[in-house]
Amino acid sequence: MGGIVGFVLFTLVSYLLIVLNVPFLIIPIFFFVIVFWIKPFIKNVKQIKIKLDRSAFLILLVFAVGIAGQMMVISPSGVLKNGDLLFWSAHGHDATWHIALTEEIRKGYPFENPVVAGEKLVNYHFFSDIVPAMIGKYLPVSDISMYFRILPFIYSLFFGASAYFLAKKISGSRGAAIWSTVFSYFAGSFGYLIGKGESVFWATQPQSAGGNPPQIISDFILLTALYYIFVLLEKGSKKLNFWICVVLVGTLVEFKVYAAIVLLGALGITGIWQFIKERKFQLLSLTILGGLLAALLYLPNSEGTASFLIFQPWWYIRTMIVEPSRLNLIDWELRRQTYVFEHNWKRVIYLEGLGFLIFFFGNLGVRFLGLWEGFKVLKTSLKNYFNLIFVIIITASLTLPLLFLQKGVASNTSQFLQYFVLLAGILAGITTSEIVKRIKIPLIQILVSFLLIAVMIPTQINLLRDFYYRPAFTKVSRAELEALNYIKDNTPISSVVMTPPYNKYPDSSDVTPNIWGWFDTAYVSAFSGRRTYFDDHEQVDIMGYDWKERLSVKESLFREKDPTVFKEKFNETNSEILYFPKSQTPIVDLTKTGLIRVFDNSETEVWKKG
Repeated sequence: MGGIVGFVLFTLVSYLLIVLNVPFLIIPIFFFVIVFWIKPFIKNVKQIKIKLDRSAFLILLVFAVGIAGQMMVISPSGVLKNGDLLFWSAHGHDATWHIALTEEIRKGYPFENPVVAGEKLVNYHFFSDIVPAMIGKYLPVSDISMYFRILPFIYSLFFGASAYFLAKKISGSRGAAIWSTVFSYFAGSFGYLIGKGESVFWATQPQSAGGNPPQIISDFILLTALYYIFVLLEKGSKKLNFWICVVLVGTLVEFKVYAAIVLLGALGITGIWQFIKERKFQLLSLTILGGLLAALLYLPNSEGTASFLIFQPWWYIRTMIVEPSRLNLIDWELRRQTYVFEHNWKRVIYLEGLGFLIFFFGNLGVRFLGLWEGFKVLKTSLKNYFNLIFVIIITASLTLPLLFLQKGVASNTSQFLQYFVLLAGILAGITTSEIVKRIKIPLIQILVSFLLIAVMIPTQINLLRDFYYRPAFTKVSRAELEALNYIKDNTPISSVVMTPPYNKYPDSSDVTPNIWGWFDTAYVSAFSGRRTYFDDHEQVDIMGYDWKERLSVKESLFREKDPTVFKEKFNETNSEILYFPKSQTPIVDLTKTGLIRVFDNSETEVWKKG
């Protein structure tokens, strides 16, 4: 848990140093901390007594298999095959966006949006990209290795450790801690029962969290914050625990705003209850200081977020039922509309209630076992402040997406559900430990354990099947990598690159299409290390930018036939570099526009201002 606190502190200190334009000070600070803590660390290590019993081997096995499982759904991406860089799943989009952000952070503060050149970076939780930015700045480690292999291993280890130690702290049982870790790593939805994927009921499951750094980081920081809040509420807690909680709670907003909303909300409500009940300000002061730190980090990097959410009750359940890629029960929805028209409210309530139950238990999967422990926690929540925080987080994480959507990409509020299933896994582990403990016959204990694991792991198996049964989803070709590396090595760091507009209907029959024909992504910015005039419209839309004018400029530029007009339009964009695959060559004769061709290979061309 100390490692997770250290990770958060390293991120926060690095950010402050970047803002102050002295990022290099992280090196002496890092070595100072090591020298300062080395003696007590060695002393503590010497005092550790390792007992290699059956439980210890079981813990190691759970962590080894759990980490391997999460790694196997991200590490296949980012590999070179015949010189092409391959991506599975959504990694071609998500990874290139995060790598582009990593490159942007290295340029220094204030940050610009790497795919909307000249615009301030706003409305995005970028703290997950600070650590790889700092490591890559001072160590010879590639962004690809960090994103797809090194950091996913560390994040997965932190994820399992935070689940283990929180469950052990809550229950006081090593068995409960092991089972909670098993549920955290392996339990998925019931999507496989109907031949669908992990998120058919909307909640993304922890198995694929490694491919989304903000998600998995917010998972283990939330669990760690709850661990230290539990410690804080114990008698004789040290003041240091309070400040650790402030840092964890306050920084969470820049790792994942959804996690910060539910945690700060739960702390605030519980803090008010603690004050009413005991006239104590402990949790209220934690909420205020954590909220103040969150505001100091969030507000300078946000803009126009007042109307961030849209009130749209039951949208997720409605779309879960009718969407063809989900349950595809059109008849169900037609019946519901008929009953509404007939004012047959009993039937409407029945259908809506049944839809909710499918949504609820479908997302939980075998974690529904945690309901037993959940009821026990709920019963004592008004007497136990930690239990009240726990209950409010679970309730808010389930309720908020049922009421609100996010502007830009409506389904983004489904990310609240991640914390609902995460904490349900902790409760399920505690419940399962109690069930197994009550079984007195060892053979039946083993059979029940294997049965539970067999029911929870199909989600993981389906994810692996999706990765390995088919070719890569997309690629950045060897030729494009050569061109992008040329831009990175031969142009000023502040250069702006003009790229072709995204074509939704490319003329390509490749099994693994080029990334520019697969989706609109930040790949040019990611692998050239330069800002682009405009790319990745989906990400930009989520962040609230007005991007349609820039898209119009790009489209008109690549359709323009007059060299003089082309030159004027190009200069107005403040771009210095023109980059394009040859299949997307501008219509104009570029030799008459004042641009100079500086790179040319079988697939790409790079031009720059003369």
